[in-house]
Amino acid sequence: MNPENILARLRQFLSAISCGVFVMTVIELVFIGHWNKIIQFLPFTLSGLGLLTLIFARWRPSRRSINALRWSMIVIAACSFIGVFEHMARNLEFWLEIEPDATPWELIAATVNGGIPILAPGILLLGAVIGLTAVYRHPLLENQ
Repeated sequence: MNPENILARLRQFLSAISCGVFVMTVIELVFIGHWNKIIQFLPFTLSGLGLLTLIFARWRPSRRSINALRWSMIVIAACSFIGVFEHMARNLEFWLEIEPDATPWELIAATVNGGIPILAPGILLLGAVIGLTAVYRHPLLENQ
């Protein structure tokens, strides 16, 4: 098997993993009922964007679809930090509600160790990085 075929298969494999991350993220969010506030729909939207661009780039490979994939993955990766911030803010808000006289160290510890996992939104970052890796130095972008 020549190197181009190996790279093509590796790109397909990475794209499939990225799709799987976005699908499993949506399933997990549905299981936990992640839709009480408007901001909680953001990961659903980002996962949908990731899936659509991955599928589009797979079935209609062109410079335009690969660039769309790259930009959508960058947006998804950046927006995952909004989720981290939101989770930290909810943990802090809860702790201030139950312990209004907490020391700064207690607030920091409660924000990081609270009931809402602050690194959970990082799954979107992971899916986006895998998606970006799948199109790294893609042959359709070589002449740019």
